[in-house]
Amino acid sequence: MRALLLCAAAALSGCATITEGTSQTLSFSLEPAEAQCTVQREGDGVLGELGAGANALTVRKARQDITVACRAPGYEDATVTIASAASAAGLASAVLLDFGITDMATGAFWKYPETHSVVLVRSR
Repeated sequence: MRALLLCAAAALSGCATITEGTSQTLSFSLEPAEAQCTVQREGDGVLGELGAGANALTVRKARQDITVACRAPGYEDATVTIASAASAAGLASAVLLDFGITDMATGAFWKYPETHSVVLVRSR
């Protein structure tokens, strides 16, 4: 019986890793449409570029926040921070299964909001 419980716990560990994956796609609404943005995360450097019709980016989940720096001619530069937070599945694994160890190691414990709006202000 004990062996069966241990096998079940091992199979269920990493709940968020299994149910939500270790990456996610972030969607952006950029204003003005000609805005160009660089997406970065501390420790990882540049994750990708946005603009010219490319307004979605798939990123690996992590504890660190993401920074989006945008610019466009005739507009002031803008920087937006996307905060990482614990996902519901990651919390469930932390409480019910393996203390979240597997999900924290894979990054699946964390999640970013999926949609973002960046509005640049016209220069004076």
